[in-house]
Amino acid sequence: MHIEIISTGDEIVTGLVVDTNAAWLSALLLEQGWQVRRRHTVGDNMADLVSLLRECAARAELVLVCGGLGPTADDLTAQAAAEAFDAPLALYPDWLEVIKARYASRGRPMPASNAKQAWLPGGSEILDNPVGTACGFLVRHGQSRLFFTPGVPFEFKQMVREQIVPRLRGAGSARDTELRRFYSFGISESALSDQLDAAPWPAGIELGYRSAMPLIELKLIGHGASAADMAIAEARLIQAIQPWLVGRGDQAPWLQILASLDEHQPLQLIEGASQGALLALCRDRVGVSASYRQDLPQDLARLEGPAQGLALTIGRAGPEGVPLLLSRDGRHWGQTLRVNHPDPASGRRLLAFAALDMLRRQQAALPVIADYPTLPRSARRLPE
Repeated sequence: MHIEIISTGDEIVTGLVVDTNAAWLSALLLEQGWQVRRRHTVGDNMADLVSLLRECAARAELVLVCGGLGPTADDLTAQAAAEAFDAPLALYPDWLEVIKARYASRGRPMPASNAKQAWLPGGSEILDNPVGTACGFLVRHGQSRLFFTPGVPFEFKQMVREQIVPRLRGAGSARDTELRRFYSFGISESALSDQLDAAPWPAGIELGYRSAMPLIELKLIGHGASAADMAIAEARLIQAIQPWLVGRGDQAPWLQILASLDEHQPLQLIEGASQGALLALCRDRVGVSASYRQDLPQDLARLEGPAQGLALTIGRAGPEGVPLLLSRDGRHWGQTLRVNHPDPASGRRLLAFAALDMLRRQQAALPVIADYPTLPRSARRLPE
């Protein structure tokens, strides 16, 4: 299915507002099995809006239009849709009553300008908005279905989840895209590309990369690919990245690592050079305690962990790097890693995940100390 997204508003075109809605929508649709082909941004100009709506409707089976449904003079989307598809605006009295009731529930009369939000292209289908005054609407034109939504993010997202996605499923919209996610750590994107892009993937399958510090996300995307071909592609990918594979699926790898622990297992975090980056990854887990200390050793041999329980300790940066220590019931595994990253915050996230990866490997009965091409190790320490 050919899908396009239109984001409207001068504030987006000028960069005063970042268009997070379109990014969120593209990702959500991909997870559902539909990949967006094109995304457009257009300002509050009637001629431009009309032209773009007609262009997209002539090409795409599904168009999702975000923004421009408010009550003010610069909210032009409904009028533009009416002109683009020869569907003059008509009053939808039921929605007008909804708007009035919303204001009455707050003890206020409806401003006259809000009546504009009940005038929609004739013949369109209303999409309910339970949290705002701008309803969405659906217009059908030739082969194309065009969904129009408000631009306020929490209204937009609720409408997409509750009104649009169910309609797409109910209409039997073909899901021709399958997405499988994998996460690597400790190897660069270019090094992965050297290993993975030398030979073509099976027909209908492509591999995508996304740097998501401290990880690299790899996406196997199948477009009408068979289950057998997807399985072959996945096996090839895993074989190539196994030494650095730290997670797969839709859940963040650090959450997967924490979920592997016993539900009631306390986890102590002691941070120096990472300055809270480790806690940022672990903060939602029950039973986590954390402290920041400036007096931690730089030398791995002098770094101490608790004699009981489970703990991750990240020491201070020294000439040989930063020492990391995993402590579990009196046993200690450690390594000193050199982190050379131009962005200090990214360097701290690398240290934090390196510590968590030691825990992941210990949980999985793998050697706790791994070799990372991007993080040279200057020292290691194993339980006595």
